[in-house]
Amino acid sequence: MAKKFVGILGVVFILLGIIGFFVRFDGIFHLTPMHNIVHLLSGIIALICTTSEARAAAYAKIFGFIYLLVGILGLFTHEFAGIIFLFADNILHFLIAFGSIYIGFASTSMMRNVPKNVTQ
Repeated sequence: MAKKFVGILGVVFILLGIIGFFVRFDGIFHLTPMHNIVHLLSGIIALICTTSEARAAAYAKIFGFIYLLVGILGLFTHEFAGIIFLFADNILHFLIAFGSIYIGFASTSMMRNVPKNVTQ
């Protein structure tokens, strides 16, 4: 479950990072060059972590908590380290955070319940 989620998240972030350099989303989202670089790095790391369910679950948990902090940060500031936070950015950051945290822990829980002789 986490491998699929993290893989999709990785592809979406890489595409968003590339598109963000060419298409302006001003008004709804505000993608600065730094924001695009963060998306590209997040996506690349996500794809690297899809080599196993355990790595993907760990990535989802860590990434989810980081995005939760980013969402909270966006509630208190409009700009940080070259990244501008608009209302839609904050909503999206919280949705990604909660989804990632859920998938990370649900996947870990499912892995504990798999018999040892079953390989994935």
